[in-house]
Amino acid sequence: MTSLIFLGTGGGRFATVYQVRRTGGIYLESGVRVHIDPGPGAVVNLNLAGLDPAMTDAVLISHCHPDHYVDAEVLIEGMTKCSFSKRGLIAGSKSSIMGNGDFGPAVSAYHRRIVAEVEVLAAGDELDLKGMRIEATATAHSDLDGVGFRFHTKEGIISYVSDSELEEEVLRAHKGARVLIMCITRPLKSRVKFHMSTEDAATMAKDLNPEIAILTHFGSKLIHDGVEKQVEYVEEHSGVRTIAAQDFMKVDIGKKVRTSSV
Repeated sequence: MTSLIFLGTGGGRFATVYQVRRTGGIYLESGVRVHIDPGPGAVVNLNLAGLDPAMTDAVLISHCHPDHYVDAEVLIEGMTKCSFSKRGLIAGSKSSIMGNGDFGPAVSAYHRRIVAEVEVLAAGDELDLKGMRIEATATAHSDLDGVGFRFHTKEGIISYVSDSELEEEVLRAHKGARVLIMCITRPLKSRVKFHMSTEDAATMAKDLNPEIAILTHFGSKLIHDGVEKQVEYVEEHSGVRTIAAQDFMKVDIGKKVRTSSV
């Protein structure tokens, strides 16, 4: 069984600053435990969900914007049992791991030293985490080093698109996903540069035809306009089962995909 726990479903500046939704990222359990994009409040939300930071095997950061990385160093300390055990993987974009001039690094040299493995990822790179293959995928975002992720689990491919405009390269990178997680910051008729809107999510879901599309990383305007309105649009225009992630929602992926609360 593979599971996802959404430790936050907000994104963008205003939703993050005012915590309109939590911003703790996503926790993936599939024989390994991976914390994806641990933004502000990730460590608090992890504890509220009853998850032990010391059991985490990897922290992944898609790009170097605060709503995706702020709690990474605290979680690295948890993963390494407060630096007493040199274990775990920290992996992510060049900007988040090493810095790129405009952004980062989000992880200090000290925190890179205390883990067992550090990987700087660009689109097309792959790594093996205790038998689970993880691919880095292309994005089109203001952090030019940003990546998405594809997780090859026993229950199928889980794709996490991260912040990006919708371009052909991004679409191609996520073909074959059983579960498609899309960060949609903007609602209908409100597209902005470097981010996906509801219309983009519908296009992507229709093109890729996953078993289920999960919308997350909602900006303040989208939340104000109505999350379920966006879900209905994506489902109607793509024909794909679509759900909006909720804070502390759990998704169990087996023969079927089921949701619950932790």
